[in-house]
Amino acid sequence: MAQLLRRLDDEIYVEYNTFGLDGTDLPAWGSPTDEIYHFVAAVRLESWDAEPGAADASWTPVSSATFVAESGVVAITSMMDGTGHDFLIGPPRFEYGVDMYLRESEPGDGYATGGCDETWLLRFWPIRDVFDPITHAAPFSYIARGVLYYSIDLEPEQLVQPPARREVPVPVPVPVSADWASLCPDPDLDTFDGRLRRMRHRAEESGVTVHELLRAAGIDIEDGADLTPASCLPPRARAGRRYQNPLVDRYYDEQRRRLRLPEGEPSAEWLRERLDGDRIAKELCRAGTRTFSVPVEGRDADHLRAGVSRRVWRWEDDLLGGELLYEELTVDRRILARNVWSRQILVSGIVTVLRRDHDRPGCGDTTWYVVRDAEPHEAARVLCAEATWEEDQDHRRALDEVAREKLIELRATYRSREG
Repeated sequence: MAQLLRRLDDEIYVEYNTFGLDGTDLPAWGSPTDEIYHFVAAVRLESWDAEPGAADASWTPVSSATFVAESGVVAITSMMDGTGHDFLIGPPRFEYGVDMYLRESEPGDGYATGGCDETWLLRFWPIRDVFDPITHAAPFSYIARGVLYYSIDLEPEQLVQPPARREVPVPVPVPVSADWASLCPDPDLDTFDGRLRRMRHRAEESGVTVHELLRAAGIDIEDGADLTPASCLPPRARAGRRYQNPLVDRYYDEQRRRLRLPEGEPSAEWLRERLDGDRIAKELCRAGTRTFSVPVEGRDADHLRAGVSRRVWRWEDDLLGGELLYEELTVDRRILARNVWSRQILVSGIVTVLRRDHDRPGCGDTTWYVVRDAEPHEAARVLCAEATWEEDQDHRRALDEVAREKLIELRATYRSREG
């Protein structure tokens, strides 16, 4: 039987009846209500571990589709600048199904502001692992920095080409039922879903309903009412909102208590980005998982998505002859160089990205991320991609020589112009 993993209630302003699903290869969608062009939609996002049954009779089925997720994190986006909350649906590079439902808005939908014109339900579930290193992990085409800078074209055969045949087999696809962290609900997570699971457990132990438990805590909620962050908010907290979004409001209060807010009043967008990052980072970890920060440099360093696994490099203090000081960067750990003057070692390992490190802003081409050591099935993908795309050294030397000749010609041309 399919199990609901997590859900999230959101709102988005839809323009020209067009919205997209960021993080997927799906085309733009629209509401079946053609007479509405610009409107506010309440959106309920649900992640399931298998194909769920039909929603209850209050929902009208609209459409179904399949797609491949880039990182396993999606977000509703409108035609202009509107972007909803990031939402974790499962592992990266899986094929997913999604069912869309529609109903008229009801009190409590969205952020419970009463301003929604439509309410949608999007249900996601994983179908199968479709990771392919040639399709999903191709490296940047080979080109020297100077050649790239001056836009000198190389012949097609001088670029990195896909292998004529796969030298390394794709890892055995990990079944949907396997123990991916993103497909395992954790009742201890400090998220709304985690709190709701704990609340249901307390209500069961006390022999009451969740709604009775909430009313005993001073929350005005009727039996059968939908349990959402807005409907479970205490009246005092509801009256003192700074932001329209109750999730952002709660996050603001938490960060203020921890003295982790910048000077001035942070924007709702600034808070939402960090709220989503913190929540998804927790959902990608199991209880007791050690997390740590690593610097990522070079191309695409600023654009890593949560849930993606990759190899990283960092300098560590070499106080124990290369032995680990902490249980970090342990998966396929390699010592690549030693600095005898600073007593440091350059090590690499395979990690899974959780979120940006808000406390360590990047500098130049370097961005800091909070990560965890990759799990075996995650590391297998990285190792397969590295082996599949391992360079032939003779071919690389030939390409280096082509680039060197082109740069020499370029410099000669510039010198002749200066003369």
